Amino acid sequence: MDDLKKFKQYFNRDFWRAFQDKQSFFDIPKNKANKNAFVENLYSEIQKRKYYPSVPQCYIDRDKGNGVTRIVPVFTLKDYCVYYYCIKKIEDKIAYNRIENTFGGWTLGGLMRKNEDDEMEKRKRHFNRKEDFIAELHGISVSEYSFNPAAWAKAYGDLNAKLYATAKARNYKYLAELDIANYYDSIRLDILEMRIRELVNEEHADIVSLLFHFLNYWNRNTNLYNKQTVGIPQDAMGDCSRILANFYLQPYDKIVFDLCKENKCKYLRYADDQFLFSEDKNKFHILIFKISKALNSFGLSVNQKKVKVSTTEDLIDYRSFKVFDLLKNDDDKRDKEKVEKFVDYYIELLDSSGLSNIKGNGTPLLNRALFCPALHSIDISKRTKLMSCYLDDEYLKDARAIHLEKIYKLLTKVDKLEFIKKLNSLSEKLIHNAFHYELLNFYRRNKIDSKKIVKRIEKLSKI
Repeated sequence: MDDLKKFKQYFNRDFWRAFQDKQSFFDIPKNKANKNAFVENLYSEIQKRKYYPSVPQCYIDRDKGNGVTRIVPVFTLKDYCVYYYCIKKIEDKIAYNRIENTFGGWTLGGLMRKNEDDEMEKRKRHFNRKEDFIAELHGISVSEYSFNPAAWAKAYGDLNAKLYATAKARNYKYLAELDIANYYDSIRLDILEMRIRELVNEEHADIVSLLFHFLNYWNRNTNLYNKQTVGIPQDAMGDCSRILANFYLQPYDKIVFDLCKENKCKYLRYADDQFLFSEDKNKFHILIFKISKALNSFGLSVNQKKVKVSTTEDLIDYRSFKVFDLLKNDDDKRDKEKVEKFVDYYIELLDSSGLSNIKGNGTPLLNRALFCPALHSIDISKRTKLMSCYLDDEYLKDARAIHLEKIYKLLTKVDKLEFIKKLNSLSEKLIHNAFHYELLNFYRRNKIDSKKIVKRIEKLSKI
């Protein structure tokens, strides 16, 4: 275990940044002195063996469709500090991608990244927050789950670039997409701990013990005081679990990579999403059979309902790769002609009822357009039609705070008031509290009265 001085260094500005816009959940120490006192008290608890994981302080309910709920725990700040610290101490051994074309092993950021942080600070001067900067580049929101948003966006961008390049190369005609069923919930902790201890030096044995003390006992709301043996938390700040989950699959990646190489196929994986490319469609049957058996040896299984076989041309259309190429960089997003062409594509799909054939029913396209500065200057009739999509309940119910804020800034003063009324009304209808927490974040950042939302969250917690 580090001494106190070294322990404190792990909780630098990069660490606290990840929590800064989540005041709905965390009472973050306001100044350096308070942060120091908080970290010192935690260090003392660990050293005296008094640290014990708390039960999650709340849960976020996310709508997976048809009333199905994904329940996301939100840990106490103290527990996040412990989880983060343990992963930081061993990430040089476990946080990497051993097999090419697999993604998920980027590091947490923070300690020993000063030059990178300084460069990011310079580049984000024109934006209010680092997350805004990253989202502006990629048209996505990454801040909810990431200690290292730049790496998150890069990994996601690399995946899509490789998917597009593989599809365009025409070396493979067919694609099979697979998903692991209940991925995080099915990871065996005994296998995970054994593999970590095999790699980590003896000097970090106490860190591994602290990590698994947390993983074994955080879920007492479900397990009571029984030790958890299967599953890692898919929590609200999920980077730590993401690194562990990626590490868990690395031996499996080697098996699948070699299997694909033998059959002249190509393998890509991002978290639990897997992509198999082949020139021969008939090969997928035996490949998926062998993959299923390999996964089973790790306590995992393929989600049978999510297996999808298509052509690489279908992949290009489904993920709208060609139209996303219009807005690849900042200059493109400021180019009225390119942005208008991008919007034309979306409207054409909308009018022809073609959005059902596009990933996320076109939501990624809407998100990308929302972050284009030139959106203000396109034809008024097209902008009006696009705004009606942003103001639709189906879009708003899954929107992040950053999307709500972007929409808000596009509205006139009168329309802003109507927008708030609409959001308050939607809040009364929706029962998944993820929307309400995003709304609360948006309201507080824009100094909008949030009393109704706070009451609604309290009411929903009793359901």
